Amino acid sequence: MKQFLFSLLFFLLGYHLAFGQQSGAQTLRLARSVYEQGRLHEIPDLINKNVPSFSKTELVDAYRLLTLAYIYLEEPEKADDSMQKLLSTDHFYVPNANVEPAEFVGLYKTFRTTPVFSYGFKLGLNVTMPLINNLYYVSNSAPGNGKYAIKPGFQVGVVFEKEFFSDSKNKLLRRLVFVPEAIYTSRTFDYANPSPFISDITGTSVEDQAITIKQAWLDINPVFQLRLSNSTTFAPYVGLGPGVSYLLSASNTQVSTRKAGVGIVSGPDVDFKDSYNKLVPSVIASAGAKYRFGDFYILGEVRVQYALTNPVDKSKRSIQESVFDYQYILPNYKPLNLVINLGIIVP
Repeated sequence: MKQFLFSLLFFLLGYHLAFGQQSGAQTLRLARSVYEQGRLHEIPDLINKNVPSFSKTELVDAYRLLTLAYIYLEEPEKADDSMQKLLSTDHFYVPNANVEPAEFVGLYKTFRTTPVFSYGFKLGLNVTMPLINNLYYVSNSAPGNGKYAIKPGFQVGVVFEKEFFSDSKNKLLRRLVFVPEAIYTSRTFDYANPSPFISDITGTSVEDQAITIKQAWLDINPVFQLRLSNSTTFAPYVGLGPGVSYLLSASNTQVSTRKAGVGIVSGPDVDFKDSYNKLVPSVIASAGAKYRFGDFYILGEVRVQYALTNPVDKSKRSIQESVFDYQYILPNYKPLNLVINLGIIVP
């Protein structure tokens, strides 16, 4: 008995939903027919009574018919109200100027259809390439033997978008978007030297050196994007702008392996925060695209970030623990970052 009642309830619920959907579609077809026959005064009552039965797509079309009816019935305030409801239902709605009546397109243009601002987040992976200017060594035998190598890092942060020139007559300015970011960025790379010391007796290496340089930065990037398309569905862009990185932490994981079974020198990460400048300016170039998915955009982006100055404080490059225990001194370099980002933007 319980199973029968449950099945009956499920059937009635499904029937109600199906009937509601069918009713919405039927009402919309009837409204179109009434509009085409010129019986405009019947449209408002027909649509307003059946708003709950429409799907989102149907509701957009229904408000379009309602707006057209009010325009031709010369009821401008009600036309404004129904247009506002249309745009509230579908934030990305754009009328086809080649199909829609000029009065409808003109009314649409009186509304602000671009968001005051958009916001979202980005996350992704990066690699840091240290472009070396000067290397420093503890031992005279070390030069020429060490090599730096890339290592993956990550970044995550928030982004805002603001169109300051959306009403400009200049086509280029209309496509320009200000996109400030605040990004937490982990930058890391490796250093390896198989011969930091050479034996005076055998002339061979007595030690291997392996170091991972790790830094955490807060990147503030007031960049600009140039939209390459007016589409609200797929929006490719290119970006360019400055960046400023604020140092949060810096440390090295250092290991020296003494050969001939002598042992390994290792320990906790060595703090190098005092050896770096707190602020490092950079320049950023990017390319990406946003794809509309429902009421938000999915973003994909690649970028290059080049530091304009050496991040190392030249007067504090040497840390006593690093020099005496691991025979390592920071070089002069400029980091070049290659970045891949994914994100979500909410207009």
